Amino acid sequence: MSERYPVFVEFQHPEGARPVTEVRSTLLSASLQSVRALGWEERYFTQLPPALHEELRSLVPGAWVPLALAVEHYGACDRLHLTSDELSCIGEAVSRRTQATFIETVGKVAAGAGATPWNFLANAHRIWARMMNGGDHCVYKVGPKEAIVVLVGCPLLGIPYFRETIRAYYRALGAPLARSMFASEVSRHCGPTSLGIRLGWA
Repeated sequence: MSERYPVFVEFQHPEGARPVTEVRSTLLSASLQSVRALGWEERYFTQLPPALHEELRSLVPGAWVPLALAVEHYGACDRLHLTSDELSCIGEAVSRRTQATFIETVGKVAAGAGATPWNFLANAHRIWARMMNGGDHCVYKVGPKEAIVVLVGCPLLGIPYFRETIRAYYRALGAPLARSMFASEVSRHCGPTSLGIRLGWA
């Protein structure tokens, strides 16, 4: 997973990350709220095993849930075959719902001290820990206004729906600190449990 670019934020566990075992319930409930807002809730539940319907409908905010439940949720979302625009809207909405305090804080910093997306990237481990129990990531500095974020150890990254929405998630985190923010996939870092995201801004 190494890059030729300078490291901005190092892996916390360079010897190998512990795989994700739990996901914050807030992430799943925010995802479900976004699906509901698009009018796809009924379709979503037809893609989900009936035995899990009540569990997904009654998630307790802020709790850790097993990875297996998150895999079922995002698998059902993936089978909705939503458009790229819809996935982008969902990723951004989930980012705002789950990282509202962080986004508000960096927004205030930006207004008062000329902060840039590097300020949010410096907190990458904190952001990840609010979502996942396990896994790891690092950030490479490609240029003055460009970075590569590499996520590892998360089986959800093998689900196309999750990969697309997590790109939008990170783009939304940096958006308050730039005039425009872009995110694309870095294929050489992509696998069943890994993802590379190239972030650029102006």
